[in-house]
Amino acid sequence: MLPRLDARQRLRLRRFKMAMAAYIMWVSLGVFAFVTDNLDISKEVLFVVLGGIALTNLYFYIMIRSGLNKRINDPSMTAQQITLAFCWVLVLMVASSEVRGAMMMVYVVTLLFGIFRLNRRGFFAMTAFALIGYLAVVFADYKLFPERFDASQEALRTMVLTASLLWCSWFASYVARLKESLRIRNTELREAVTSTSRMATRDHLTQSFNRRYMMECLSREKTRAERTGSNFSVCIFDLDHFKKLNDKYGHLVGDQVLTAFAYLARQALRATDVIDLDGEGRCFGRFGGEEFICLLPSTEEEGARKCAERLRRETAESEFEDGVVVTLSAGVAEFVPGESVADTLQRADEALYVAKQTGRNRVSCASGMTAPEIEAEDSTDRDDDVVVRGVFNRNSSGS
Repeated sequence: MLPRLDARQRLRLRRFKMAMAAYIMWVSLGVFAFVTDNLDISKEVLFVVLGGIALTNLYFYIMIRSGLNKRINDPSMTAQQITLAFCWVLVLMVASSEVRGAMMMVYVVTLLFGIFRLNRRGFFAMTAFALIGYLAVVFADYKLFPERFDASQEALRTMVLTASLLWCSWFASYVARLKESLRIRNTELREAVTSTSRMATRDHLTQSFNRRYMMECLSREKTRAERTGSNFSVCIFDLDHFKKLNDKYGHLVGDQVLTAFAYLARQALRATDVIDLDGEGRCFGRFGGEEFICLLPSTEEEGARKCAERLRRETAESEFEDGVVVTLSAGVAEFVPGESVADTLQRADEALYVAKQTGRNRVSCASGMTAPEIEAEDSTDRDDDVVVRGVFNRNSSGS
């Protein structure tokens, strides 16, 4: 019936348990003092204090465990917990003047819990509350029990308490600032590591995975396939006549086309529900130059062929930077148990070669290459795969 706790809620619950452990320690000492006649209060007051402390802890536990604490400005409820703890200390101070010196120690220990959440202003606000509460107790003692009131002793206690709380507030706020500074630096370090890791695995131009990372993915997928008996396929894509495109439009346009194609490929392959750039080793990347590669885990050759055909068709129907239209050829190969990654890539590359030598703008599968007769390129082959159809700039900033 209770909601599942997230990481922050689990941390808040652990901190609450620390506070509850402190309550148990001080209550145990108080009960011991009462039993040994060192705590001059009645049983009724003792039961009220014990019951109130139990209800206080139950309240905070229910708030955190149920998630209701998320509805308030401070979900950790640090200030609330410190304030209520101070209130119970004040109750004991009113009930027995003999324990006031000991209760000052409880004040300080309680205030230290603010390190988890309070800033300097919060610490000094808690200090002000504690001092005002203590002065109220002293004033009540002066009015109600003048016979036991010792002005010099209370003045000394007040000065000691003020000095202790102020120093504790300053020290605790300093530690809290160090803690916050460390948290910020850790966040920055994590972001830097993430950025560095991304740079190490991504192609700087197209933001697709780079060749090294793709080879790692292929190696991991081969190991998984051999361990589980699953299969996977590889597609190699090559933009047709890309050198002629560079010569005709310049390398800047060529780079823009590569970036736009990578974006189109990621979107098209993701739409087939067989590509996930962040999970289970399924990925698309740049293999070098105008060649790209796609790894499709748990996919037979026919399924990979359909994916490649979908991308081939969408590429041919799309216009890239400066109205350039390109076509692509693709080679598809399914992993055969016992062969190396290099063997699988070699078969996919041979299938790509067949696709390019038999007309381009097509998909060829390794399984269909039975003693193929690779003819020389048609002497009439022209740069027909690059067409200008007006200016249409595709957004290629996605990943």
